[in-house]
Amino acid sequence: MAVLARSGPGRSASLLVVLMLSTGCRFGAEQWGPFRGRMVDAETGAPIAGAHFMVSWERDNPNPVHWTQSFYDAQEAVTGADGRFEIPPHTRFFPLLVREPRFGAFAPGYVAESEAALSPGGRLYVDETVLRMRRLQTRKEQCARLPGGPSIDASQKVTLFYRAVQAYRSELSCSSLDR
Repeated sequence: MAVLARSGPGRSASLLVVLMLSTGCRFGAEQWGPFRGRMVDAETGAPIAGAHFMVSWERDNPNPVHWTQSFYDAQEAVTGADGRFEIPPHTRFFPLLVREPRFGAFAPGYVAESEAALSPGGRLYVDETVLRMRRLQTRKEQCARLPGGPSIDASQKVTLFYRAVQAYRSELSCSSLDR
């Protein structure tokens, strides 16, 4: 603290800005992608075409009472015939206090069972990842495992994911007795 006091207000402010910017990048470049993987049926190993994958980020917002979180950004991809998806990397400007990414997967009639990076010591979704999806057997099970979908803010960025979840909900038309 004594060093900062002697260095003058301009240098203290510069040091503070550098420290704040470096904390915003605390998760490294992999926080921004690319994110890639393949969705497969857990029982058969067959690829799941037309499944949806999303990544979203939230930002920590400091305030005098307590920190809150708000939506920062989201991206999505739809799997091809081979079950593969990729979300390319994007440059982020001023990612100060952005939290680590959250991932979501959706395929009608399935629920995520497990995920594994293919390379030894790999990082999920940064390195090629296989996401095993378990088929839900009954309508009752499907109704009990209805996906929540993205947040309202994220749904405007990941419209394909959001529409697919809403269509599935509508198709199932589960009553409160089914849950």
